[in-house]
Amino acid sequence: MAKILIVDDHPLYREGVMSALRAQPLRALVLGASSTGEALKILDDDPTVDLVLVDLRLGQEDGLEALKRIGAQHPPIARMLISAHESDEIAQAASRAAAQGFLPKSHSIGQMLAAIQRVLEGGVYWPALRSAVGPSSRPSPPGAPGLNGLTIRQLEVLHVLAEGKSNAEIAEDLGISARTVKAHLKGIFDALGVDTRARALIRAREGGLLPPSG
Repeated sequence: MAKILIVDDHPLYREGVMSALRAQPLRALVLGASSTGEALKILDDDPTVDLVLVDLRLGQEDGLEALKRIGAQHPPIARMLISAHESDEIAQAASRAAAQGFLPKSHSIGQMLAAIQRVLEGGVYWPALRSAVGPSSRPSPPGAPGLNGLTIRQLEVLHVLAEGKSNAEIAEDLGISARTVKAHLKGIFDALGVDTRARALIRAREGGLLPPSG
């Protein structure tokens, strides 16, 4: 079983990705950290971690610097940068920080799992780069549509939705507009084949992306 550490200071996003990685088909053992220091302590205590996922924005910290520090202290452990800001420049910076991949938050859960599996198997994943780092490696989502069709951003919205919050409250929590929340909810409903919030939450819990209710 793969052991993965995700480093992100946003608890809703961190918990969402942790749930996705624990679900099928990866079924990984997943740890979470909110800062570089916390991540390094976890890795010092457990050097058997296979992969570290680091968000570009870590509060007052820089995810690229976190990649470098983790790589310097634990060079055998694979590392990937996660970012909502998707550009060749950011992916190139991750490559210079000796990461094995770059994971855009616009990826579906299926694409995320396939990319992570590629890196766990010793490969690299650079979806935004063709000439600077090498051929683009954008794997197709594994499995059937549904949960795999959700993007990582939609997963984040789903976890706030599970708290029973309104669109306005979700927008405030995630720092996005109410219109963007509405668009994400439509994408979630379409991917899951449902038409209400309640059914979306039931479907997500059945798929292991949310913990069982009460």
